[in-house]
Amino acid sequence: MVQIDLLPQEILLDILSRLPITSLIYFKFTSHAGYNLIADPRLPPMFRNRVSDSNPCLILFNYNSPVSRELYFLDSKGCGRRVRKIGAPQHSKVSSLVGSCNGLLCVSYPTVGGSFATHSLLIYNPFVRDAVRVPPANRFLNQSEVFGFGFHPRTGEFKVVRIVYYEKIMTVASLAADVEVVDEGFAAVYESMIQVFTVGTTEWRKKGAPPPQLTVAPPEALVEGSLHWVVVVEMGGGGPMFGILSFDLADEVFEEIPHPPCQRLMSHGYSLSVLNDCLSAVGLVETGHFDIWVMKQHHVKESWVKQFSFDPYLPRGWPINTSCSVRRLPKIICALKNGEILLQYNNRSLVSYDPIENRFTTLLISGLPDQFQALPFLPSLFSAKATMNLQF
Repeated sequence: MVQIDLLPQEILLDILSRLPITSLIYFKFTSHAGYNLIADPRLPPMFRNRVSDSNPCLILFNYNSPVSRELYFLDSKGCGRRVRKIGAPQHSKVSSLVGSCNGLLCVSYPTVGGSFATHSLLIYNPFVRDAVRVPPANRFLNQSEVFGFGFHPRTGEFKVVRIVYYEKIMTVASLAADVEVVDEGFAAVYESMIQVFTVGTTEWRKKGAPPPQLTVAPPEALVEGSLHWVVVVEMGGGGPMFGILSFDLADEVFEEIPHPPCQRLMSHGYSLSVLNDCLSAVGLVETGHFDIWVMKQHHVKESWVKQFSFDPYLPRGWPINTSCSVRRLPKIICALKNGEILLQYNNRSLVSYDPIENRFTTLLISGLPDQFQALPFLPSLFSAKATMNLQF
């Protein structure tokens, strides 16, 4: 065997940049020389350029058991088609995945503060194993909240967005007569607000109230530095009509996004996803087909293109990892480099769809959790604590 220290440093780094992230982490702890090579500041950007040209990896969150809520990693480069368990940050018990962006995960974990049982947030790189703790936000009576996480390329900042709806008790004398009286002399007022936290700062900033049509639901897509939600914009005689709202992480304002030019798509099963870095709207149409529209230019209505249309219902008895009926709409995970679309059925199975052959293929993966949330993930060697100084 050739000793690695006999090869030029540039060649060694080029070789390492082509390896899967799991192999790099293993190599890091094989020797002192291996540790120094992985720690070389030239390697993270080289590795990032390599992984961006391959299929996305996946982070899987097993939420089926309240005791064993664990994280798994599925490498796009192989690993024998099996998932690998990855450690939770700082021995925290993860309660949900908020999002992933540029090699970082934002996760929530349960905490107890004062009289409230609540959740706190961590942003971390599961392979470098360092984390940035998000400071606790204000707590309110009977609150419901949801978070979003993303990065804006213009500002170079990672941000967490919090939407909270809560109950506020005030004296009846200071309120209008149509509020709900909860006790003699007191009434319940329901309020909402948006808060933003920039990674690298120390506190949340209040940004006013969310738009009235935005309810407590997590954003479904991060595109060009904006988080996107499906919202109800009108209730007509023919049923609810849906629209798209975005929150720009640089300007920190909401905007309405033109929806696809297909009214039939504004119906059952409407959701958002990201395909090849573009905003995608998917939904079930009257014919029973699943239409996938892609916005080629962000905010440009005329750039919507119907890219795929297929029957989303797999035949009964299809050999996938599920013990219940599979006749449910799939979730779009991501586009693959070979032109296929990765789908998730029933939060249990991963299926690839070939639009040219109109063929579905179940991915046989060892160790797949019974029920899981799947997120596309771009593995990185960058430290979470150094993100404020990075340019992506």
